[in-house]
Amino acid sequence: MLKAIENKVRNFIRKYNLIQNGDNLVVGVSGGADSMMLLHFLHRYQSYYNIQIKVAHIHHGIRDEAERDALFVEEICKKWELPYYRHNCNIKQLARAHGISEEEAGRIERYNFFISLSNHCSKIVTAHNKNDQAETLIMRFLRGTDINGLGGIPPQRDNIIRPLLCLKRTEIEAYCLYHGISYKDDHTNFMTIYTRNKVRLECIPYIEQNINPNIVNLLGEHSELYREGEAFLKMHTHGLFEKCAVKSKGNISINLTQFQEYHKYVQRRVILLALEALNTIVKDITLKHLESIIGLCDLQSGKKICLPHNIVAYKEYEELIIGYKESEDVSYRYPLDLGIKEVPEARGTVILTVVKKESINQKNEKMYTKYIDYGKIKAGLEMRTRLPHDYIATKEGTKKLKKFFIDDKVPKTQRDSIPLIADGEEIIWIIGSRLSANYYVTEATKQVLEIKIIFN
Repeated sequence: MLKAIENKVRNFIRKYNLIQNGDNLVVGVSGGADSMMLLHFLHRYQSYYNIQIKVAHIHHGIRDEAERDALFVEEICKKWELPYYRHNCNIKQLARAHGISEEEAGRIERYNFFISLSNHCSKIVTAHNKNDQAETLIMRFLRGTDINGLGGIPPQRDNIIRPLLCLKRTEIEAYCLYHGISYKDDHTNFMTIYTRNKVRLECIPYIEQNINPNIVNLLGEHSELYREGEAFLKMHTHGLFEKCAVKSKGNISINLTQFQEYHKYVQRRVILLALEALNTIVKDITLKHLESIIGLCDLQSGKKICLPHNIVAYKEYEELIIGYKESEDVSYRYPLDLGIKEVPEARGTVILTVVKKESINQKNEKMYTKYIDYGKIKAGLEMRTRLPHDYIATKEGTKKLKKFFIDDKVPKTQRDSIPLIADGEEIIWIIGSRLSANYYVTEATKQVLEIKIIFN
């Protein structure tokens, strides 16, 4: 059985090309059975895959035994000679401060921490399994979702990989038992105060006992079918989008004659593609927004509606135009020193702190943090908007900021208002986007500067 479990994981990694030779992996390890099995497997096959491993543990500040779990993971890392990184936070406090659930606050904090340990060539590895997949699909279905949502947790999203999605929790526990891998149970996983726990502890067992004992495997298989369906629809819709839409001057122009021939379902997807082409966060676009945009087609020229993220849609004769509102001049320039600096025009605060290399501190979705080599600063730091001769260093070499914005498809209407951290004419950080390759923290770094931005 053990060999079958290992082969299942290896075949899953091969099928989705999750790990390549020489990868740098940031592995999220809580100390529970799932993450301990994941860490053991990757450590066992470290030479086989020729991978580098960093272990990331987050202390949520919720449970009394959280400190015990953190020390347990640290001891395992010492035993297996793996680098260990720990981040302390207070999830309850963060959830209250930002009006979100503890589950969502924990998810945001975890991934921000993992990202802070990553660079452009790292992969983040999490221990999601088939049971997690089944729970996710049930929760999304009950809350209302589309075919994309029913695709569940993908094996890979951007640089995040999930090699254990092919295993049920019983298989993971069997692996741990065979290898004598100890782990720590989180007692909050057995409390039905959380929605996911209710699904795990009550809903799925009821279905297994009374309706379908194979529900976990079934939902795992169907999630893959939904992802395949979504991939086909995306490809099909993209072809139709190319026929009716043109991007120019930071706007998307959609030919209404062509657009109105499409099925309404396809029309919605075409509009979502237009918003994605404008780098809009489409998760904030609701069905009501999409219906309102489609409704413009039957109105007179000049009618418009406003959408989240400063987006406007309007009808102009036989075209539907989607783009950004024209922005006013918002240029500013603030010298930065160690400590705290308010930047009213950016509606934010900058905090500069010299920290130790191993010090990590990430935050929620409205806050941003980067770490740079303090010794590489030359002219002195500023937070400002762009200037004519600005440039940024990428892994391919230096590039004019204007060229970077063009290549990255940043709308012209946004470019003058994007906040920047600059060292003279060299851009260190396009806030919300790229960090200069010239300022990465390396083994030779003696002092690390933490740049923290808090937006109001």
